[in-house]
Amino acid sequence: MRVQRLSRAESRDRTRVLLVQAARRVFLRHGYHAATLDAVAEEAGFTKGAVYSAFDSKADLFLAILDERVASRVREIAGAGAEAASHGAQAEALARQFVAAIEHDPHWSAVVIEFWAHASRDPELRKRFAARHTTLRKAFADAFEAMTQRTGRRLLFDADRLATIGLALGNGFALEAMAGDDVDGDLLPQVVGLFMTALTDGTGPR
Repeated sequence: MRVQRLSRAESRDRTRVLLVQAARRVFLRHGYHAATLDAVAEEAGFTKGAVYSAFDSKADLFLAILDERVASRVREIAGAGAEAASHGAQAEALARQFVAAIEHDPHWSAVVIEFWAHASRDPELRKRFAARHTTLRKAFADAFEAMTQRTGRRLLFDADRLATIGLALGNGFALEAMAGDDVDGDLLPQVVGLFMTALTDGTGPR
């Protein structure tokens, strides 16, 4: 039986995928700063040279992981609360989705926050991180706008500003959850649901 060999481009893409998968495990296990490219290479079964042939730095590698996570979250946000009857119900569904993600993958928030703090001290890296964060914020804003179009109920604040507030509340909740295991998982959904209901002017069909 003849085995089809991968082209150089296919082999490079496959190596990149395996490195990203391995790096995610290493970052979750050790945190951003403690993780090393040597550990990533060993986890993936490659040499450190293979890592540098695919990524310029540890930050580049982490941003590749973040790109995948952001793309996944954008798809999830578009689906969460799509059948809700109001902005309040939609916001509650989005918040429950966020809490479930934290509970399923509790170390991810810690790694992102660690990288976020690191990037804030590097102007170029801060811009690159901000671009991903903006993509996430836009996904929330688009979801709120879609609900406005569907229900006719206007939001009293700009959807992008509300998305910023929602992200701030979610990230604050994530920090509280990292501090201990006594945080009520229903608290964030209840609060954001009430918050969004209060910011709907009630025009249009009920």
